[in-house]
Amino acid sequence: MNELSLEKVFDLLGKGEISGSDKELKKLCIRIRELVESNGEDWVVQNRQKLLFEWEYIVREGIIGNLEKGEPNE
Repeated sequence: MNELSLEKVFDLLGKGEISGSDKELKKLCIRIRELVESNGEDWVVQNRQKLLFEWEYIVREGIIGNLEKGEPNE
């Protein structure tokens, strides 16, 4: 499967806007594409609230930036 656009990710997650930096949102597109490939679009739609909750935690805690810098998460 090709890369999912941010607009497609917004559509699957039922949002017009999702928090995160450009780098974080690119990672979100990759992860949602992986979930679509393994579970299907319907699964993503059915689980969007949980996925959005987890995403907000990732952004709030700066997990993506910390992992790339090699810093431990506190």
